[in-house]
Amino acid sequence: MKIPPVFFAIFFAICFLANCKTPATTSTAITEKADPLAAERKKYIAQINAAIAGREQVAVDSVFQNLKVLGGFPAENLVYAMEKWSEALGVGCDHCHVPNEWHQDVKKEKEIARQMVNLGEMVNAELRKIEGLKSERPGINCFSCHRGELKPAKKKRD
Repeated sequence: MKIPPVFFAIFFAICFLANCKTPATTSTAITEKADPLAAERKKYIAQINAAIAGREQVAVDSVFQNLKVLGGFPAENLVYAMEKWSEALGVGCDHCHVPNEWHQDVKKEKEIARQMVNLGEMVNAELRKIEGLKSERPGINCFSCHRGELKPAKKKRD
């Protein structure tokens, strides 16, 4: 199942509401100090952006290989989303991917990520059905639970 473009609209809205900062508004020095994996991400993102140069607005499915759950949006959005997802989980690109062989399916974490994307879309679809929520576009994303940690923290009891 391919995730529709509305997923990314919700993702970006939630990211904005959660005070996520786009690369253009985040100081590199601050990001790298707070996030030790930021430099690694920046390196890979620069490589991928160079590889897709001139095709940023082309459909992601036409630019990248082996997409199983994502599609129907510009290729540059995938690069941004991957960066934000890795930040939300506190991992580097190599957590799910073999660097420079991004299309490979050798790591189980990549399939888990696909399943989590599907789970997020299912939860968001259900949230949109709940009447009376104070949000016109309620939704969750990776950061909602993970908060920069690979495994979501359990709530501490007082």
